[in-house]
Amino acid sequence: MMPYDFLEVYDYENSKSNCEQICSYFDEVYNISDQSSKSSGLSYFNKKRQKICDTKSFNFGEDWACNEIVYSFISDSISSYVKKYSFLETLNKGAHWRLCPSYNIQRYEGEKEGFFTLHNENSGTYPYRMLVWMVYLNDAKCGTEFPYQDKTVTPKTGRTVIWPAGWTHPHVGVTPNQGTKYIATGWFYFLPKGDAPKFDGHHPDEENIKEIVI
Repeated sequence: MMPYDFLEVYDYENSKSNCEQICSYFDEVYNISDQSSKSSGLSYFNKKRQKICDTKSFNFGEDWACNEIVYSFISDSISSYVKKYSFLETLNKGAHWRLCPSYNIQRYEGEKEGFFTLHNENSGTYPYRMLVWMVYLNDAKCGTEFPYQDKTVTPKTGRTVIWPAGWTHPHVGVTPNQGTKYIATGWFYFLPKGDAPKFDGHHPDEENIKEIVI
């Protein structure tokens, strides 16, 4: 049996219309918010040319038109992921983990934009992240490279990827970026207990996110 690399890719046929709706909605919301610069709330990253793109945060506990479609990709994918890695069900009985309510949609345009630096999603700033999910929203030309897994994931409309957030799975956008690339991305996290520090900019509001408990 081949060793696991815990990087799983799920494809969904007939997802073009749904993904186009998400992209159009992002364009509309982003333009309304008049975010003319590409600071993305990540000015440090951009000064160092680590990440340049248009990005906006959304929340499953709030009323965003894209939530239901984005969630449908994640829900189906995490069900398959947990079925393959069944220890996650056991883990959830003692150390609860669930879908983080906040997530991002990003748009990369042309060669000057991209995520240029190898990085992972779990860090001192975000210690509770356990898994990462990403949905490619169009047939972009440049995907995501995972050097330790010796894999490069190619974008495909509706293609959803899940992988561990820790240092074992650093990744980077394939650059120079060509054309336009849209992605939605977010996390599953361990639920902090007691007076734990905030993470991802939000402490979970249990009343709003009951419907997304794993």
